[in-house]
Amino acid sequence: MVTNSWLGGFARVHEWTDLTTGQVYACKIIPKSRLTKPHQKEKILREIDLHQKLQHKNIVRFHHFFEDDHNVYIILENCSRKSLVHILRNRRILTEAEVRYFMLQLAEGVQYTHSQGVIHRDLKLGNMLLSEEMEVKIGDFGLATNVSNLDKGGKKFTVCGTPNYIAPEVLNMQGHSFSADVWAMGCIMYAMLVGQPPFETSTLNETYYRITTNKYNIPSSISEPARHLIIRMLQCKPSDRPSLEEILNHKFFHSGYLPVSLPTTCCVTVPKLPIGPLRRVSSEQDLEKIANGVINLQLSPKTEVPKIHVKSEENSPRKDNCFPTSFRQKLTNVLCPDKVVKKTKEICGTSTMFHMLQNVLETMHETTENNPPPLNYNVAPFISKWVDYSNKYGFAFQLSDKSFGVMFNDSSRMSMSGNRTRIEFHDTNGKSSSYSHSNIPSHLDAKCTLFQYFATYMDENLSDGGEPQCHDLVRKKIPYMKRWLRTANAVVMQLSSGTLQINFFKDHTKIVISGDGTVMYIDEERRSSTYSFSSICQHGCTASLKNRLQYASSVLQDFARLEGDSI
Repeated sequence: MVTNSWLGGFARVHEWTDLTTGQVYACKIIPKSRLTKPHQKEKILREIDLHQKLQHKNIVRFHHFFEDDHNVYIILENCSRKSLVHILRNRRILTEAEVRYFMLQLAEGVQYTHSQGVIHRDLKLGNMLLSEEMEVKIGDFGLATNVSNLDKGGKKFTVCGTPNYIAPEVLNMQGHSFSADVWAMGCIMYAMLVGQPPFETSTLNETYYRITTNKYNIPSSISEPARHLIIRMLQCKPSDRPSLEEILNHKFFHSGYLPVSLPTTCCVTVPKLPIGPLRRVSSEQDLEKIANGVINLQLSPKTEVPKIHVKSEENSPRKDNCFPTSFRQKLTNVLCPDKVVKKTKEICGTSTMFHMLQNVLETMHETTENNPPPLNYNVAPFISKWVDYSNKYGFAFQLSDKSFGVMFNDSSRMSMSGNRTRIEFHDTNGKSSSYSHSNIPSHLDAKCTLFQYFATYMDENLSDGGEPQCHDLVRKKIPYMKRWLRTANAVVMQLSSGTLQINFFKDHTKIVISGDGTVMYIDEERRSSTYSFSSICQHGCTASLKNRLQYASSVLQDFARLEGDSI
């Protein structure tokens, strides 16, 4: 089914919907009536050949192509947010934070194409397409060429491109290579910050004159790091321009806030963004470099973690402890660092929660076919996403109120509020500090970068582990991870608020026990229901929920003993 359509330079582009799947694609249709000359046919074949081999998150995905008697059809990834041209038409200029976001993705995409031996040769705002999630997708490889097609000396001498973005060596027919794309990137960055390309004039001749003489002005409102990067990319001599790696490591990307994502409202209005120094890590290689400068976050030697065997519903509840006695002393340093736990003030202590839950299990009726009527209000925030990187750095998580947290391997903790305006840090001695994005001390830069990497990874790769919840984002304290334990059967997590959460691997169910005497049960379909302890005592619950409550009781008992409480 065909819906929207628009014209390209050499083709028409339509939105096509696959009626069997509902998937929407972009279909580029090139009339054969316009392919009368041999070089025009070669151009289309080259575009198809180059584009279909490229697979990168910042490259428009090539799906398929075919032809009939009248047209050539190229099926591409649909970029529903159009391009940066449309944003600039609405906004005129972008903030530096937005430019960091877009330029980083552009640089990563261009770095990939160059690594595949492909020069784009027509980078411009109109070819920086945007996905529904506001991700940059480089499109239109109609003028692209492969290094294998370059003339002797590794250069191409064809004059091609869009006038406002053409590099001087292209205009002068001196031969061009990968650095011509870097020049175009400089023009794109300038245009996003200033509102028009650097060499744009009312006449083509004047524009070309300014390009070849390198005549342009950078407004004083542009920051020094942004100015420096633009000047580097717009060097007349191609060899003086930075490599893509140098661009990605430029101070511009570290001198201010780099968003993990952008709201779609930024297509028409200025988004509300923090202005602090947090930045996104673009790759695991970058993370490795940063980690080399961080204090040794990995615990050594690494403590072996015992297995907790989840009871089947047919089995009678286990009355023994979750952790064998021989492991208790070994686990104490990992699960219950003295310096931190002694200074932690919980809403509900571990031993108190254990006694509350144990009382429920001892006084409740026998198991029933249905659970009691659920509560109709939101519980405390629960952990909706998590990632275990403790083999190197730590354990990261996101709460249902969109706040983030990391427990590093040195037992320090970092948390960020759901509205991303506040950072809280708890050092290895339990001392806590709170910062806005603009005043984070330099000694936390490395951990902030690791923190941002985890947040980005969870945003881009993980789905929520339960139904969305609405919470007050303005809390006095952001919950941090007090302790966590991953076993062969489940991951057990306890927050500083006292909340205990257990995620079971086998069936992906979860329970969240709060200090206010409630338990939330998230089933296999990610549907959540919250029950009060009193209603479970009165009405009973299903065998499935009871089994998990018994498991949680055993966990709380051992956690309490690790804290030195006599149970």
